[in-house]
Amino acid sequence: MDDLPLYLLDEILFRLELKSLAIMRCTNKYFQSYLSDDSDFEIAYFSMFKIKPSLFHLYNDGAIAVFCQPLVSSCDSRSFGKIAYLNYRYPCYIFGSCSGLLLLYINGLFVANPVTKTFQILNHSGSNLIPMIVGGNDMIKMDDVARTERAMCVGFAVNRNRTTKSFKIVCILEMETVYGFEISDGCSWRLSETTITAGSKSVLMMRMKHVYLDDTLYWLRNDGSIIAFNPETEQAQLISSIFHLESDMKLLFGADDKINRLTLISGTKEMISVYILMENSKWTLSRRFKLVSMKNKMLLGWDLVAYDGKRLVVREVPKSIYKDGFLHVYDMEASSWGDLGYNNGGDFDHRVYYKFKPSLYSVEKDEQTKVLVATDDQRIPNLTKVMELIDITKEKYTPLPVRKILDMFSMHYLLEAESIIS
Repeated sequence: MDDLPLYLLDEILFRLELKSLAIMRCTNKYFQSYLSDDSDFEIAYFSMFKIKPSLFHLYNDGAIAVFCQPLVSSCDSRSFGKIAYLNYRYPCYIFGSCSGLLLLYINGLFVANPVTKTFQILNHSGSNLIPMIVGGNDMIKMDDVARTERAMCVGFAVNRNRTTKSFKIVCILEMETVYGFEISDGCSWRLSETTITAGSKSVLMMRMKHVYLDDTLYWLRNDGSIIAFNPETEQAQLISSIFHLESDMKLLFGADDKINRLTLISGTKEMISVYILMENSKWTLSRRFKLVSMKNKMLLGWDLVAYDGKRLVVREVPKSIYKDGFLHVYDMEASSWGDLGYNNGGDFDHRVYYKFKPSLYSVEKDEQTKVLVATDDQRIPNLTKVMELIDITKEKYTPLPVRKILDMFSMHYLLEAESIIS
């Protein structure tokens, strides 16, 4: 187990009780050091289960109000979530959420961890695509709809090896049937030498976010095919599809975290179907169940908004003067529907949703970030408000005597082992 990536090791250790941790600490020098000296693990052990996964949602054309909803199961209590109202001069875009980090644009590009409240300001001046999306390039004339539809071209990938804490931003550039890739590590931007050519014309599916799985970024095209790009090796692949899309379908491209597979969820007002992409690059039907009842409802619209293998979130927006919607959650394990809460903000066609899974990745401030913070940069209050939507004031790590407890258990098991040997 010494060779396991740290994120997998943590996933295993987080599931153990203190007694079991103490036994493991007695059996291996590496675990003895890791569990005794790593304060990050100690904090995470007691906090990660208290801070629930969440769902950020906001307008995709620059928001002055950002919403955050706890992503709970059908058996948990419903929550109304929280809202952050921002200074209208600095609207917020969210481009990605990965491994506990958010990629945001607030009159500048940021990567931030709302749990640790750390962030870094990124230089995006070398990007060709980012200014097109946020409207920062006066030379580029593009209407609001065209700009915001380009936002799904941005991919965000975080290396989950806790010793490196590196991330990559990849912008996919569409050129008829040829796709190029613009890459950044947060400091500089460059165009990859890798390109990929599709056999037919088809654009990336509008408002469909990328998926990051097994070190690879994936984008879904309108014809059902998938563009895959590995930010580390810069290898690209076009995955063809036998999945036939229908005009009245609602689609959601995602990943099943439990089985580590790409998923495509299709739905009608009667039925939801979950498809898994197998190793032979073919979709297979994994599950089918009835949609939460929407009969006899006058709806402005409905959509599939989030999926993680455990939960599927569906939004419905009724026809009313308030246009507030509702979020329903399907518990895949309990096979039951529940209410997640109200979806404030209305405007069915222009909202985007990002799953947020908490982590303790710290984002180190570079010199540029320190200078801008020291000069009282006016964007920082907006960023702070967004990060505070993940409220850890009640979930803060309580300084429990973890090491003393582990020491006590460890000594008990060592003495027990010695008595058996003697």
